[in-house]
Amino acid sequence: MGLFDRFKKKESAQEGPKPPKADTMCLLLMDRVLEDIGPVVGRLQEAFGAQSVSDIDTSHANAPSFIVTVDGLEFWCVYPHMPVPKDEMDIPLAAQNNLFLSPEVRQDFCDHKSFWVIVQKGGGTTLENKRRTCWTFSLVCAAFLELEGAVGVCPNENGLLVSRENYLFQRTQMEGRAWDDPEYFPVTLWIWLYRGLHEDKPTVETWGLKEFGLPELGFFNPELPVQDILNYLFTMSCFQITGRQLYRNMALVPLTGETEVVGKQNGDKIYFIGA
Repeated sequence: MGLFDRFKKKESAQEGPKPPKADTMCLLLMDRVLEDIGPVVGRLQEAFGAQSVSDIDTSHANAPSFIVTVDGLEFWCVYPHMPVPKDEMDIPLAAQNNLFLSPEVRQDFCDHKSFWVIVQKGGGTTLENKRRTCWTFSLVCAAFLELEGAVGVCPNENGLLVSRENYLFQRTQMEGRAWDDPEYFPVTLWIWLYRGLHEDKPTVETWGLKEFGLPELGFFNPELPVQDILNYLFTMSCFQITGRQLYRNMALVPLTGETEVVGKQNGDKIYFIGA
């Protein structure tokens, strides 16, 4: 059983909207092996309060653990003293396929020496709760990433890799906002955008919206510049997560005053055609 598998619940076949995945998790990669988790505990206490860290367990020398509590949510944190096993996640392959990593950062991910597993169990039972959980999770990850040696984060085993620099930048965008802000959610920390193929035609697609119980989105055979498509997908993903708009099969969606696309359902994904 893999690191992620132990936290999963069996899913039954279901048509129509699905509930979010109640459990949320990530891997946080380091460029070194930490001899002492004390500085990590200290940083979290500085960020979230002296009582925020509990159940510190160092009895397993190669996998110390603790719980950090933020905004009433508990996050279980364990630190294996090794790189991410390839059968858990192929980090070099994921780094190669991520659109927003520089060559230098890709190499940093590939060369990581150890990692943290951070898990929140049971908080995401509804879309609203999942949004709150992921928002708070982002604050916790950002506190870890402020430590020397942090490389970046892989959330929910969905293939997305977020560099330390980008993660901390997005954390600044969260300042002055709350998790229930109807205008904003840090999409880039949770949703992977990638190029794919469908029916032998190029696509640009999301991966990670299913964690929120939402359909994945994609543009089928787009003619617009890739950067424009990426911007549309980020915005549309934010609209779905914040509940501003849920996209349906055969719905017409205006992108600009001159461009309108139609959504076509394909399993648990909606492709937009006409861009």
